[in-house]
Amino acid sequence: MKVLKSFFKPKGPPEEPTWEMVEKRWSLEEHRFKVRLKKKGEEIYAEDLFRTAAKPRDLKFSRFFLLNENPPGPHFAPSLPEALDWFRGRNLPKDGYEHIWWGDKVTYECAVCGARRETPLRITQVEHLTVATTVPRDREIAGWRVIEVEGELTGKGMPTRRLEHHKLRPVIIWRQAANQYMCGNCARKLAAVGREPKAADYFVFDLK
Repeated sequence: MKVLKSFFKPKGPPEEPTWEMVEKRWSLEEHRFKVRLKKKGEEIYAEDLFRTAAKPRDLKFSRFFLLNENPPGPHFAPSLPEALDWFRGRNLPKDGYEHIWWGDKVTYECAVCGARRETPLRITQVEHLTVATTVPRDREIAGWRVIEVEGELTGKGMPTRRLEHHKLRPVIIWRQAANQYMCGNCARKLAAVGREPKAADYFVFDLK
């Protein structure tokens, strides 16, 4: 009976999120042709979606992204749970558009010997963006995405992507650490022969 009581014990309250929500609102009258959406396998501007939508259900979309964003951030998901899942590589959308993800760990790889160290990657900020228009009528959509993370060794950074060998690769731009890595062993060997790397160019990490 004790086993049954333990098995059917009510679950505690869900854990509080560890990230901060950043609320933003865009008016398309001020940001014309800067929002692209994926809808039913096609790409359209937000203006076209609002112009042709006759009913609220016509405003549904797969994802949207901001044009000319530098550096480019993740795409916006239609819901917060989807944004968190996509960032970690779970339940990715199948809408005919390439998708990249950052996962829940960050890998530091030595530029000299290739040695690696993995540490947890924590989400610290999520952006909630509402895109609205009053022309031809009042319409709006909302999307969510991860905009800041924290690595155990490198502190906080911004997720972005980079094109390498014709393929998009997820990267993180650290705010207070270099984005090239070198293990402590290689850094010490180079220093011993007078070839120590510039401190500003590499983040030196110790192997466990």
